[in-house]
Amino acid sequence: MVRPAGKVPQGEALNVAISIAHGGGLADAYRLGQGPTAHVMPTTPLLAGGVYHLFGVLSPLSEAILACCSLGLAIGTYFILYRAFGHLGSSQAARLSGFTLACVLPTYLPQEAVEFRLWEGGLAVFLCALFFERFTCAISRQNVRGIDIVYPAVLAALVLFVNPVLGVAVYVCAVAACCQRLTAKQSLAAIGVTALSLIMIFGPWVARNWIVMGTPVLSRSNAGLELALADYPGALDPGDPVQEYRRRILEIHPLSSDRAYQAMREAGGEVAYARGLGAETLRWMRSNPSIALRLLRTHFSEVLFPREWQFRLLGNNKLTRLRATLACAVTAAGLLGIGLALWSRRTGWIYPALIILTCAACLSLVQPVPRYTYLIYPLLVFCAGDALTSWSHPKSAAARSQPSVAEPHQRGGISAGD
Repeated sequence: MVRPAGKVPQGEALNVAISIAHGGGLADAYRLGQGPTAHVMPTTPLLAGGVYHLFGVLSPLSEAILACCSLGLAIGTYFILYRAFGHLGSSQAARLSGFTLACVLPTYLPQEAVEFRLWEGGLAVFLCALFFERFTCAISRQNVRGIDIVYPAVLAALVLFVNPVLGVAVYVCAVAACCQRLTAKQSLAAIGVTALSLIMIFGPWVARNWIVMGTPVLSRSNAGLELALADYPGALDPGDPVQEYRRRILEIHPLSSDRAYQAMREAGGEVAYARGLGAETLRWMRSNPSIALRLLRTHFSEVLFPREWQFRLLGNNKLTRLRATLACAVTAAGLLGIGLALWSRRTGWIYPALIILTCAACLSLVQPVPRYTYLIYPLLVFCAGDALTSWSHPKSAAARSQPSVAEPHQRGGISAGD
């Protein structure tokens, strides 16, 4: 099997998937012949590589299969969140509103149908939705059962493996719930299950990286590169953000620049290169705290309220302004929905708020491109659905004003049936 002739779409995940299809394993993220890589996690590229191996690299059938998988993950995410928000006391009308908005609005259609064929974002939010559904089911009970600890703990570890940013947000949510709802014995059980899950899921990946990369990379190797792409003097108030971002990509990204690729090779490989960039960026941020803080605030705002230029990074079309407007409207309505729910003493709504805000805070360290800002969109759209229904049916909202989960002081023991 050979690579297809002609122009091939560029992208690290695509390159790794093609390498897998050719029997080269997780390799060649930046270009053919690079060797083993840890730039992407062994999740979606493995699936795509298997499909390419069976049905042809970039063949119409392969692309159709992967697009169906990607869209299936998106629809599955929204269906699972429909159930999860029921545990939080959201009415059927509110959840149907959220589900309809999620399926109809074209806000992130290019990501759901195209980018997530190869990148991990669609899988990450699907696993996060599974975690959130099991988690909200558990906290809605008066007594927390043993199995209520196991499922969320395993799913949280999977989310962290697939996407570290969303994983950190999930763990913040879980820790907050443990402090409120679990006894000391249950907390120890949760810690034990979590530790075992992390070892079993991350262990093979870390061992593989130690053997083939020469260093025990815990997750992806590109953290320093992502930090350097977002935080540097030219990133503050550029005249043309799109052109500045592309200039920075050409300057330091080994995928897009022969000079950067050579610098990576001279540095000793992708791990050493990214760590060097990260260390240099952190030194600059410590030396320029006011500028660094302004950049963090800007990126945080860009996560929650994406600008039109962010949707133009992968191409300009007539829908970019509409998609940016829809994304901002969903965020505004979603945050309003969370505020109204908490005002109505629906205490369980603190947990989607924690996931959304923690994820946004973590993403403020990097440049939030659409496949990053999508990570919080599914939760926001269901919060928006609840806000719209509360606004149009205030009486039904008032009827749900009672707490939707057991109060924090009602710490439940393991039920006898478990």
